[in-house]
Amino acid sequence: MSDDPEIQRAVRRTVGIAALRRIRRMVDADNALEAGKQRWTRRLSIFFILAAVLVLAWIVIR
Repeated sequence: MSDDPEIQRAVRRTVGIAALRRIRRMVDADNALEAGKQRWTRRLSIFFILAAVLVLAWIVIR
């Protein structure tokens, strides 16, 4: 590796930027996973509420 401080500074900057981009991709992936979990939670909640309403309606009608 070169002892030139300008080159070392440029290398550190490039490595730092690459690390930040990698972290950003990881955060974006985690956010996408959490959004997917929230969608499934909402869908399941609606399904269970609908099932409960149908069961209650069936009990009342019967």
